Amino acid sequence: MIPVKDHKFLFRDEKTNAIINYSNSDYENFLIEKEKKIKEIEKSAQLFEDVEILKNDINEIKNLLKQVISKEV
Repeated sequence: MIPVKDHKFLFRDEKTNAIINYSNSDYENFLIEKEKKIKEIEKSAQLFEDVEILKNDINEIKNLLKQVISKEV
């Protein structure tokens, strides 16, 4: 491994020429951010599902109201 100039935790792999980060704190921060994004996606999916359920409920209420109104006339 060849150290990258002016970067304490970065090294270049001699075989692949890839830059590798050996900083544990950077990796931990990456995992924390990844988990946050996963939770955001799950929350958005749940909100979308909730909205779809509400739309269906509203349509059902509208249909029931139309039935009630048509029986009264």
